[in-house]
Amino acid sequence: MYFRNHIEQEESKNLKIITSCCIGEAVPLELLSNDVFSSLILGDGFGVYPSENRIVAPVSGTVKDISKNEHEVTIKTDDGIILIVSIGYNSADESFEAHCLLDIGAGLMQGTLIWELDSEILNSESKLTAAVIVTNISELPTFNIRYGKVNRLDTPIMTISMS
Repeated sequence: MYFRNHIEQEESKNLKIITSCCIGEAVPLELLSNDVFSSLILGDGFGVYPSENRIVAPVSGTVKDISKNEHEVTIKTDDGIILIVSIGYNSADESFEAHCLLDIGAGLMQGTLIWELDSEILNSESKLTAAVIVTNISELPTFNIRYGKVNRLDTPIMTISMS
């Protein structure tokens, strides 16, 4: 397990916790094969190599957008954090069908099921990856990210100081 610190967080009662979106291994975005994510162009966050087929909301908020192929969901929290939850293979050569279980405009709680994937998708030779990217990270004062094994869906991965 290791951490990435973006400026040392002060003791704060105003921390926003972003949990893992799935059981598996949390890794830096830079390790994902998707160049848009690994270059941090969209923002900072983390990837997860899932070991189970359930992908859930890492925060509570409102669904703002769902991509046409239903592989990305944009969520906005009540305190203004905007993030993308994405699923895909680590290889651009392979694709799969995903059916998002949410609707645009719907409110959701942390832990709400977004996708329940077929076992064939999870067990494919191409490595399935999930990503959680905070798109407005530059507007937020400080954040920390914890990488490593994720054994529970409520495991905190990213903490953001809101003050």
